Amino acid sequence: ESQGGAVNIDRDLRSLSGGERSFTLVSFILSLWNNSNSPFRILDEFDVFMDAVNRQIAVKNMINFARDDRKNQFIFLTPLNTDNIAISTDLKITKLTKIRN
Repeated sequence: ESQGGAVNIDRDLRSLSGGERSFTLVSFILSLWNNSNSPFRILDEFDVFMDAVNRQIAVKNMINFARDDRKNQFIFLTPLNTDNIAISTDLKITKLTKIRN
């Protein structure tokens, strides 16, 4: 924080934690997708370094973005738990079974 309790927005990106970088990257990608013509939008392991709170916010933002952009298909891959994500007619979650040796 800077003087007066205001947040210092001039922080160097290298000073961010892995989760903060991941959250920032997801936000940046969502903004880029507004100017992309690709019919498929895919993010892989976007959330592995995020804490639970930032992950929940990022997933909510991604789902809302996908719902507002009905002309494209979205695929989000994560190795983390998806039990707290509510499914609906326009949201499908496919879980792979673990391979045991």
